[in-house]
Amino acid sequence: MRQSQPKNLTKRKRSGFLKNYFIRHIQAAFNSIGQLSRTPINTLLTSAIIGIALALPTALFILLKNVEVLSHNFQQTTQLTLYLKPDITENQARELSQALQKNPNIREVRLISPAEGLNELQQQAGVKNVLEDLQNNPLPWAITILPTSNNHAPEGLSQLQQELRDLPETDTVQFDTDWVQRLFALMTLAHRAIYALSLFLGLGVLLIVNNCIRAATEHNQNEINVIKLIGGTYAFIRRPFLYTGATYGLLGGILAWQLVDLLLLWIKNPTHHVATLYHSQFHLLGISFFDTFVLLISSIMLGLVGAWFAVGRHLRATKTA
Repeated sequence: MRQSQPKNLTKRKRSGFLKNYFIRHIQAAFNSIGQLSRTPINTLLTSAIIGIALALPTALFILLKNVEVLSHNFQQTTQLTLYLKPDITENQARELSQALQKNPNIREVRLISPAEGLNELQQQAGVKNVLEDLQNNPLPWAITILPTSNNHAPEGLSQLQQELRDLPETDTVQFDTDWVQRLFALMTLAHRAIYALSLFLGLGVLLIVNNCIRAATEHNQNEINVIKLIGGTYAFIRRPFLYTGATYGLLGGILAWQLVDLLLLWIKNPTHHVATLYHSQFHLLGISFFDTFVLLISSIMLGLVGAWFAVGRHLRATKTA
């Protein structure tokens, strides 16, 4: 019985400490919300600036994601044509086609006979009359190959093209990888440009929150001095300002989210119309739940970090004064 009393006392102290800790945070949160509600215009203007700064890279990320989906659809039609040597027989061509079908890097294989190839050429404008004058079919057996989705990168396509070129039955392999390389280069450049823009605008948000919190600390200097005199810790002084910074970030993130949604809604119908004209099933992707979550968390963290630096700088300056 004597040993259980200290344990119960320790549990009560621990639960009381946690309860007081959460109560202090709740009080600091309501205090920061109350401070912001007393200056609604300044709060809205600051949140609007943060929201616009965050909306630009977010919109670019979403648009780039749509471009990647569209380019992936184009890459699904990437086709290599394998022309066999003229002395290859039908049985050899079919055996090679079946062997290529088992290749894990190849998604689809289609064998084209010389007669089928000639028929396709005759259907093209301006070629039929010329081919009718030929006594013999000059076309060889051909195999069209669609690579798997994992091999649409320029490196994978080049490697697959080299493997097909090394086959003993191969005469030539027709495929132009220049457009794929240009596409991947442009996508890489766009990714890096958006990351750089996000970094610069994120620093801008930090400076905005930093200036706002610094002005708030200077405005509440007398209150901070009183808290210091009665033994308030730096953590206690810093807490409401951190919630203020987080609130600025949250409001800015919500505004950025809505701005991006409005932008996507504005261009949705024109995008669908253009896709219909090109007989495409492409649908514009919106901002997903994960993207929204990342945006809001990032905006809150930017607000917290900006407020932390502002309050820390103020406390160090008043300490040395």
